Amino acid sequence: MQYFGTFETKYEEVFLTESYLYISQNEQDVITPKELKEKIKNNKLKKKNIIGTIFLYNPIVSPMDYDSNTFLLDQDFDKFEELVELKIETYMTIFKNAMKNDEYRGKIVQIRNLFNLNEKNIDASSLLMKFNDDLEKYYSSQNTEFDRDIMYLDAQNLIPSGKFVFFAWGEKINSKEFTYIDDYARMLFENCEKLGKKIAFVYKAEKTEEFSKKLLQFANPMQNLKYKNDITQAIFKSFEEFPPKITTF
Repeated sequence: MQYFGTFETKYEEVFLTESYLYISQNEQDVITPKELKEKIKNNKLKKKNIIGTIFLYNPIVSPMDYDSNTFLLDQDFDKFEELVELKIETYMTIFKNAMKNDEYRGKIVQIRNLFNLNEKNIDASSLLMKFNDDLEKYYSSQNTEFDRDIMYLDAQNLIPSGKFVFFAWGEKINSKEFTYIDDYARMLFENCEKLGKKIAFVYKAEKTEEFSKKLLQFANPMQNLKYKNDITQAIFKSFEEFPPKITTF
């Protein structure tokens, strides 16, 4: 499996504005960023090759051959706005190991993020307040603090690629404290349902499926370390089928 993405930078911040997992057919099946682009260069090819979308909270990734523990702008990276190969590590290894079914092989899964800011621990209240203020202004003519085109998704108009959408953005969304973040995420989720996409996610067995949908709580093992192994195994179980299914842990 290989992971590809495009970085952009603005105001001394780094954003991952698109990313894709290529599920190799075998160990010898290795492609370049250029070959990946060829597989998704128009809508017809996207429909043929992209089988689904995974929604995460925000990216924490590095290009191949770069230091994951050093800020990218402090390194000699010079391929902003170009599709490059990324390291498969941390949360992405879980999805790498989950998609073993033959129906995934040779196909592409698009990875989307609620927030494209490529940085750890962005759930601090001070940052979330900024995101919330931005999303209040998103569909107006007012200026947002983070560039709206590289930081956020166009929730009203986004059509996820593929037959399924797997939600794994965790349990950080607080509808009472951050109303506009909740509105933004809810619009993405409800639009996927309206479009007839096969919806999948993992949730705690003590909670109901409807409760998880209502609160937009879709487990991610890297955000819930107490249940990391249980959530990981539930993700594996979900992806035993194609398309993946809603699973409890």
